[in-house]
Amino acid sequence: MPAGALWTGIVCPQGALQAALRLLPGTTASTTPLAVHDTVSGRTRVIEINRTARSLGVQPGQVLADALAIAPDLESLTRNRGAETRLFEELALVAYRYSHQVAITGDGVVLETGGSRRLHGDLDAMLNTLGDEISAMGLHARLGTAPVPAAACLLARTGQHVTEARALHRVLSTWPLHRLALAPAESRKLEGLGLKSVREVLALPRFERERRLGRTLNRYLDQIHGREQTPLVYWQPPEKFCQTLELPVPTVRSEALVFALNRVLEHLHQWLRVRDRALSGIEVELLPEDRGPKIEFSAGLGQPGFQRDRLLEILRLKLESIRLHSAIESLRLRAESTAEQRPPQADLWTGTNVNDAWPALIDRLTARIGENGLCSIAPCPDHRPEKAWKWTPPGTTTADTDAPPRPNWLLPEPRPCRAGELRLVDGPERIESGWWDGQDCRRDYWTAHDRHGNRVWVFREYKPRDGWFVHGLFG
Repeated sequence: MPAGALWTGIVCPQGALQAALRLLPGTTASTTPLAVHDTVSGRTRVIEINRTARSLGVQPGQVLADALAIAPDLESLTRNRGAETRLFEELALVAYRYSHQVAITGDGVVLETGGSRRLHGDLDAMLNTLGDEISAMGLHARLGTAPVPAAACLLARTGQHVTEARALHRVLSTWPLHRLALAPAESRKLEGLGLKSVREVLALPRFERERRLGRTLNRYLDQIHGREQTPLVYWQPPEKFCQTLELPVPTVRSEALVFALNRVLEHLHQWLRVRDRALSGIEVELLPEDRGPKIEFSAGLGQPGFQRDRLLEILRLKLESIRLHSAIESLRLRAESTAEQRPPQADLWTGTNVNDAWPALIDRLTARIGENGLCSIAPCPDHRPEKAWKWTPPGTTTADTDAPPRPNWLLPEPRPCRAGELRLVDGPERIESGWWDGQDCRRDYWTAHDRHGNRVWVFREYKPRDGWFVHGLFG
């Protein structure tokens, strides 16, 4: 094993149950007897249960019909392997912030934390922070450390932390065999030989173990003791975020869809943090159970970032305006519109984000009245005042710093005025343009003050010179 290497394992006790519960809104796992069932050897059996179900006599491995006979109020959920995969990926995303060497194993996630101590400091403090982040996601996980990755997840099951190879050997030798990640056939062979602990297995000569139990067991024992390198496939976060979520029960209720989208947003938030990206917009697809046409809509943010509450509000407003003709069985969320992450600008004295109120209002209004219901004004490269602007989506306006001063308010039509009532201040600026579209003009513009002291923008036609006109008002 490499000198100084230290691996941390993350496992979720009852991961199948936790993964299934994350899809169900309003489930009280502490008071309701819950279980997860799967097909094992052709029969539907209970594989995981919560504490309430165990208190009623339900046991893992029971046939589901027998468990229901013991506890008629038992709520049993079908195992969702896709949800378990997503749970491991969420754990890997959190772990990736602490190490670039992350791998998803069969029962959890491992990450190399020996080198990370130089960046994150004390190991105990780093593990506490990592555990707090996992708890904030609504997950119950256990962490363990070992000098080799194969043993890290084993020690995580019992919450043990070992940093040296000798100490690891001492700990493993005292373990009963059921703590190891052995195949059922291997466990039966060891039980048939009367072996009950790792020490007893290691006491057998190596060739004898291989002859009786096969080469696979010897290789596994070498890996957990660090005598053989553990084969790992390192995980990396995807370049673009796209996640499909199958709902446990098809629904037309917008509240249930918002709950499911909220779960996906948790994963999206971790992905943005790891990729150091800011979210500009998301695209959502709702897939009906009758294989009808999918429903697509998007939600954007006026200011790149990740404001979860605002996104949920926008998604809720969007869903309220959609009429669902059939139940939705799955949804897909993509986040291809991202930008470089920039820290928010905060007020010097209060520390609050002073630039966030206006984009938040724009986002809510856009979600309420539609993307075409709001617009802003942007400058156009045209010298004619009445042609020098255009409608544009809110938040996309950019100032034209090279343009000469222009009035804040342009009159719908130039208004005649008397030259004797004007006091010319600045000018003239000749504008001669528009010959290509038949709306040509040739004018001399001035900045002036009228008899009331107002600052106005006036012009006089170059030919013919038939009087003065007010075209705009300065603020």
